[in-house]
Amino acid sequence: MSAASTIPWRAFTSPLEKWAVQPSFVIGEWMFILAALFALWHAWSQPSEPGDNQRRRHLVAWVAALVAGTANDTLFILLPLVNNFWQAQGTIMLNSRMPLYIPCVYICFMYFPTVAVWRLGLPRLGGALLSGLAGSLFYAPYDIDGAKFLWWTWHDTDQPIAHRILGAPIGSTIWVITFVAAFSWLLTSVLDRDRAVRGATAAKALLAAAGLSSLLMVLQITVLQQFDGGVPGIRGLVVVIAIYLAGIAWSLRRKHEAPARTIDRKLFFVVALYFVTLAAIMGVFDPVTHRSLSRHQTYGPCHVVAKDITGKTRDNYLCAEDFDEDFTFACIEKLPAPESDWYTVCSRSHRHFWRMFFGVLALALAGISLYARLLVIRPKSS
Repeated sequence: MSAASTIPWRAFTSPLEKWAVQPSFVIGEWMFILAALFALWHAWSQPSEPGDNQRRRHLVAWVAALVAGTANDTLFILLPLVNNFWQAQGTIMLNSRMPLYIPCVYICFMYFPTVAVWRLGLPRLGGALLSGLAGSLFYAPYDIDGAKFLWWTWHDTDQPIAHRILGAPIGSTIWVITFVAAFSWLLTSVLDRDRAVRGATAAKALLAAAGLSSLLMVLQITVLQQFDGGVPGIRGLVVVIAIYLAGIAWSLRRKHEAPARTIDRKLFFVVALYFVTLAAIMGVFDPVTHRSLSRHQTYGPCHVVAKDITGKTRDNYLCAEDFDEDFTFACIEKLPAPESDWYTVCSRSHRHFWRMFFGVLALALAGISLYARLLVIRPKSS
C-alpha cells in the first residue's frame, strides 16, 4: 500500500469542483455537517435546572457521540480485521481517509435517537434497545445512498460485508443497532445517577461511552454472527431485531412516568428533512454521473489470497477482471497501476432503480413515522 505521505489528498476542495463529479455527495456531506451543528444547538438550548440539568445531559451526549464515533471509525481503519471501507474525498478532509462529515454522521445517528428515546421515560435497557433500532433506521437510507453514489467503497471480497441488502452490508446494519444501543446504555446508566450532571459525572459518562461502546458492540456481533456461519447475515439480523423488540416490549410494561418535555418539533423537523433528502437523492440523481478519485481497495492481480486475524480469507487486491461491486472503470482511460490505492472508480447505472428508490423511500417513511412517535406525539402516562 502506498505511504500516506504520497497520497495526493487535499484538506479543502471547492464544493463546485466536487459537485462536478459527485453532486449527491456534496449534498449529503453538508447535510450531515449542518445537522451535527443543529444537534449542538439543540443540546445547548435544553433547560438547565439545578436538580435536572438537561443542557449538560444533552451536551454530554453530543460530545460522547463525537468522541465514541470518531474513535470507533479510527479503530476500524487501523485494524486489518475491519479495514474494509474507503471514504470518498469530501470538501473538507481531516486526513486521507476521513472526511470531516464522518464524525458528524456519528453525532447524528447516535445523538438523535438517544435523546429522542429519552423522552419516553423507558427503563435504561429498554431505552438503549429502542435507541439501537431507531439509530439503525436513521442510518439505513444513508447506507444505501452512500454505497450507490460512491460516498465510500467496500472491500470486494471481505466476508463480514459479503451479505448485502440493496447494496448495504447486513453487517453494517447489525453494527449500527448494537453500537448505538451500547452507547445509549452506557451513557444513560451514568447520567441517570446524577441528574445535575456535575463535572465528575460528565467525565465518567464520556469515558464509559467512548471507551466501552465498541467493545460491547463487538461482543454482541460475535454472538450474532454465529447464526450465519461466523459472519453477519440475515439470520443474525432477524435474531437481534427480535431480541431487541422483545426487550422493548418488556420495558414498556415497566415504563417510568414520561418526562414533562415530550414534544420537540424542531428536532423532528430536522430528522424528517434528513429522511426526505436521502429519498430525494436516490430518486433524482443519476449514478452514472458520479465518479470518485480517492483511496480504495489496493489494486493488483486477481485472486491473491490474504487472511485476517480470525483466519477468514479474502482477496488482497481489487482487479478489473473479477470484482462484483457497484462501480466500474468505464469512465477512465487507463486502469490503476499495480499496488496503487489512489485511483478513480465510476458508479454503475441503476440495475433495479425502482427497487432501490422504493426501498429508500419505505425506510424514510418508516423513520419519519418512528421519530414522529418519539418527538411529536405525546406518549401516554404509565
